Amino acid sequence: MIPNRRHIVLGVTGSIAAVKAAALARLLVGAGHDLRAIQTAASLHFIGPAALASLSGHPVATQMFGEEADATFAHIDLARSDLLVIAPATANTIGKMAAGIADNLLLATYLAADCPVVVAPAMNHHMWHHPAVRDNVALLAQRGAVIIPPGTGQLACGEVGDGRMAEPDLIFRRIQEVLGVKFTGDLDGVRVLVTAGGTREPIDSVRFITNRSSGKMGFALAEAAYSRGAEVTVIAANCNLAQKQGIRYVNIVTSEEMHAALEKEIDAADVLFMAAAVSDYKVSGMQTMGKLERKDKIDLQLIPTRDIVSSLGKNNISGLKVGFAAEFGTANLERARQKLRQKHLDMIVFNDISRPDIGFESDENEITIMTGDGRDVFVSKASKEECAHRIIDQVAATLS
Repeated sequence: MIPNRRHIVLGVTGSIAAVKAAALARLLVGAGHDLRAIQTAASLHFIGPAALASLSGHPVATQMFGEEADATFAHIDLARSDLLVIAPATANTIGKMAAGIADNLLLATYLAADCPVVVAPAMNHHMWHHPAVRDNVALLAQRGAVIIPPGTGQLACGEVGDGRMAEPDLIFRRIQEVLGVKFTGDLDGVRVLVTAGGTREPIDSVRFITNRSSGKMGFALAEAAYSRGAEVTVIAANCNLAQKQGIRYVNIVTSEEMHAALEKEIDAADVLFMAAAVSDYKVSGMQTMGKLERKDKIDLQLIPTRDIVSSLGKNNISGLKVGFAAEFGTANLERARQKLRQKHLDMIVFNDISRPDIGFESDENEITIMTGDGRDVFVSKASKEECAHRIIDQVAATLS
């Protein structure tokens, strides 16, 4: 028996991105999974069944009935799998899935499936942003489907935008995460240290000042690094998020505790992601015990906290240092670039906190990854998981 072997059904629909299905199939089979493929009639215009049959070692299912149908109840047999992946998923297929329509073998298998479902949409960017499509995708996610958002680039029609199916390696990594299979990949053996969340500086025993942060981006980085083979430690500042098995967590509260934890952990790290929102100020003369009496007016003197990133950057640390710059408005891109130099970082990730649809507490972000040699990588609005993998792509390339 092959360790971590799973029975996976790959559904391929009628998009030009169907040609990428072979690459995804190759990755899945290479990881030891038992793969069976279903192709819709429209997908056969872009990729023939011989390719997927050769890669999977099984005939490709294309029809519900007729002489070429594998079995009368093929959709039931195929639904008894560990995972159903639909990549690419067209707007038409997504709409039918949302409506519960089963007019082909793939859709019937979807309705009969009692396993996790992964959906990788692919379409023109105008279609991807149409309210009907967005509502259908949201409904599938609400029902438990794992949606892997499309990437940005040149589309088959020649236009540029978001709508092209995520790359096969990204879909593969997400599949491994959904299955709970640890992926030995490009960060195998790399020791990663991540800070996440927002530190709190007490005013008294019940009150504090803090920086706004949910910790979602830091946790996404940690989980992405772990899925790619890294040994991961997270210094978590007040994060109310699920902690993933296999990742080590150090829970702290204040900026001084953050600094102390970093001093203890940094020497063992090959890569440091400073994704936490560390408070810039603390209260001078704070009462360590008790509660201040409520008054009409209380004067608090705030003094700067230690600039942790700068102090670490000046030290002789051999690991790669990645900072984050949450700035208000894209006009502050240059300010982020200055931080890259001033704080002695190898890389910095800029995100615009002026937008209510990304960043704080959101599951999505839009980032620009800046490096010391002036190469910028822009990632348009995507899930924080996808942003995390795009950041790690740059880190992995730098390490190699």
